[in-house]
Amino acid sequence: MHLFTFSSQAAPQADLLSRLVNNYYSNNILVTGTSMYPKSKLFRTQIVLQLFLIAIVYWFSFDLTFQAIFCGVLLSTVGIPHGANDHLYRSDMSIHGMIKFLGVYLGMMLLYVIAWYFVPLMALILFFAISFHHFGQSNFENESTTYLPSWLWGMWVLVLPVLLHLKEATAIFEQMLFSNQVNVLSVVHDQSMVIGFNWPFIVVMLLGTLYLISLFIFERKNSMLYTIQFAVITLWYVFTPLLSGFIVVFCLWHALQSLQHQAITFQQTAGGTLMQFIGSMLPFSLVALFSFGVYLYFRDFKLGEAFILLSIITLPHVLIMHRLYHKTNNPMSIETN
Repeated sequence: MHLFTFSSQAAPQADLLSRLVNNYYSNNILVTGTSMYPKSKLFRTQIVLQLFLIAIVYWFSFDLTFQAIFCGVLLSTVGIPHGANDHLYRSDMSIHGMIKFLGVYLGMMLLYVIAWYFVPLMALILFFAISFHHFGQSNFENESTTYLPSWLWGMWVLVLPVLLHLKEATAIFEQMLFSNQVNVLSVVHDQSMVIGFNWPFIVVMLLGTLYLISLFIFERKNSMLYTIQFAVITLWYVFTPLLSGFIVVFCLWHALQSLQHQAITFQQTAGGTLMQFIGSMLPFSLVALFSFGVYLYFRDFKLGEAFILLSIITLPHVLIMHRLYHKTNNPMSIETN
């Protein structure tokens, strides 16, 4: 039995999830790679909102205070809550099961803290790897860890803003790596422009080209819709600063899509309502916000440390969501008593 699985109430729950797959994920099959997400109302809404935001930042400028407030609101209302329902997907829904779940969840976080302390470079590489997979998996609603468009999309969303703002990103990475121990990133940045060789531009062009090719190979039915998504997000990154640009993409595209997937699954498997789903996010969302507030009260805010904190809660969340996509794509694998 796995800890991070749906609760096993009875066979009717498997029937409910089968209905979910038939109604919403009927075409979300690993072989064909045809997620229903690009054809959803949410996807169209995201495109419109992204184009609207691009127009706003193109015609108007906003100071850092406004950007911070705007991003803070997005993170508080969408970004943090999208991972606050992980406890709903445990196998044992009893109090004992909740205690066991929290023990494993917090244990993973503790192990990652230790990794950041002793091997920060390896911890940073792991953070990128799981983030590439997680961002791509949610975008294609695909359970596979080897699905090429997923990996390329996750890399595009995370690598593009870094390469567009390499100096600023390098400074953040050095904070995360404790620059007194590791300064190799400074060397990488200093060599970003060699005579006749602009490697960030080459990486961007190569990665973008590979992703578009992968769409037409693996996502033929949705290739044009995903290409539109690719275009508007790329344009957004070109016009925006590193942090605010990424936070908007994280909340508008990743967190909202993840919330939609979770909400549909919750309604179909647990028979709950949308309001119950939203209500279930509140406890751990408030705990996360309170904990971050305590951190800010006792320490000066540092971007590097903030991203380390983000990585620590990301690791168990990614593992849980991976199992969630596996279960929704394979309804008959749900455990039953």
